[in-house]
Amino acid sequence: MRSCPHCGARNSVKRTTCYQCREALSGAHGERASAARSRWEAIEPLPNRSSASQPISAPRPISSREEGAPAGQSDRPRGYVPQVRSSLRHARRMGVFFRELHNLTRPGISIAAACRELERRAPRGLREMAREMAAAAESGRPISSVLQQHRSLLYPWHIGVVRAAEAGGFLPEAFDQVAHGYEVEWETRSAFRVRLFVYTFFGLPAILVTIPAVLTLAEPIPRDGWTPNLVLQSLWGHLLRVSLPIACSLVALVIIWQALSATAWFQEVQQRIVVRLPVVGRMAKTTALDRYLATLGLMLRGGLPVAEAAEEAALAAGHVVLTPKLLEIAPGLRQGVPLSSLLAETRVFDGDTLSMATTGEASGSLPDMLVRAAGYHRQDNEAKRKMLLRAALITIGVTWLSLMGVLIAIAMRTYFDFVFRVEDWMME
Repeated sequence: MRSCPHCGARNSVKRTTCYQCREALSGAHGERASAARSRWEAIEPLPNRSSASQPISAPRPISSREEGAPAGQSDRPRGYVPQVRSSLRHARRMGVFFRELHNLTRPGISIAAACRELERRAPRGLREMAREMAAAAESGRPISSVLQQHRSLLYPWHIGVVRAAEAGGFLPEAFDQVAHGYEVEWETRSAFRVRLFVYTFFGLPAILVTIPAVLTLAEPIPRDGWTPNLVLQSLWGHLLRVSLPIACSLVALVIIWQALSATAWFQEVQQRIVVRLPVVGRMAKTTALDRYLATLGLMLRGGLPVAEAAEEAALAAGHVVLTPKLLEIAPGLRQGVPLSSLLAETRVFDGDTLSMATTGEASGSLPDMLVRAAGYHRQDNEAKRKMLLRAALITIGVTWLSLMGVLIAIAMRTYFDFVFRVEDWMME
């Protein structure tokens, strides 16, 4: 392992560019790659690649001009931290797109033919990506290089899975993983969206209207008594001084949250915070480990060397905390250390996964055992996700009802106090 001079991330000695900031690593040694050792050229396309005997230089990102994009479009950096947070409608469209791509390629239809089919009936925002994927497949270029130019539509772990699938030859399975991720995201966010819509558009206006009424009742009674004009002036004043700032503050918070969520550094902070939470953090880890084990098992099943497969699977995990730990496995594998021992040293895998990895190494069925372990992680994570989603929805409902109950209690107390003050005023 060696540190990147630009961002300080730990990288394998074999890499020529940093996996996080994608800058060239200083001192990257050139190697002469034969046809059997040119897999890195397929994953990270190199300029002026005329023959396999030429030394491998530091790869550069494919420019927008090379990909057929409009001139002047800037290249997007590569990494594993999400760049944008997709909307609910976008998550559904992307889930349908990759699910159809999976169903088309699973029977044996070529990637180019499947993308041409989706180009005709995909949503307008995805037709360009499908057309470029078909053109890349027809010209022999990796489709992951096309996905790199559409980072606003994808999460970086999706690109990592596709890159690993191109190296291991399991693109239909990769499309299934990406589609499943979008489907889970859509299901989870749609459940929250319905509840928040009901509470926001029906309960929040009632609260904002009730607050001025309560404050008006709490005011001292004028000497000449309340008149309709005084009541309306008091309500309007409290509405402008209290309710309107509250509404504007909530809208500003939502806008600020959406703006921050569109930045990579804020989502990196989110991942680091989430990973320390009791239940949600374990679910996030389980999801990343599921992607890692499934990708590693499929790549080994395709016949790739275990060290290179482990490095690509670590990038496909797409977790800001776990990916650096998983990348440290590759150097040990090149030195002949068993995979099960290196997995145990990371201290992120449970005993069942380590036991299955040890059994797979002893019996020669390591790829199948890793895929099965990934399936266990996915099932466990799915059950916990449903339980946590149900608990979160109940918590939101109870919190909202409690807030409404407190507001009603305050309003009733203020009303009765106002009645007693009116009686005293009338007696005077």
